[in-house]
Amino acid sequence: MATDLNRIFLTGRLAADPDVRYTPNGAEVAQFNIAVNRAYKIKDNPEWQEETFFVRIITWNRLAEKVEKNFKKGDLVLIEGRLSIRSYEVDGTKKWVTEIIANDAKFLPRNRSKNAEQSTSESSEPDVPFT
Repeated sequence: MATDLNRIFLTGRLAADPDVRYTPNGAEVAQFNIAVNRAYKIKDNPEWQEETFFVRIITWNRLAEKVEKNFKKGDLVLIEGRLSIRSYEVDGTKKWVTEIIANDAKFLPRNRSKNAEQSTSESSEPDVPFT
């Protein structure tokens, strides 16, 4: 039986404190968004460009408990999990949600320098010949 791979790693900062709830069965679930930044260059422009996007993270049970106790707005974290895309219906309109179901969540050191981040991005991102 062939199995496809669905694993994702993200680093980012919590956009707000985690929202913690409980299912009717008593399972703890914590949800939060992280702001993920990406630096890139455009051809013929020496200035670095930056974009930020927000990703919803879902944690369950023991990991949700860890997140509730330790994670706060602004914390830099590493998330490992799987991509989940689901749909639901509201007033006859189909809506889609993309989120990460986390298997693990960890703090990252806060003292990373801006130069270290740029040199990593610079070596891993090639110049794109189009916009």
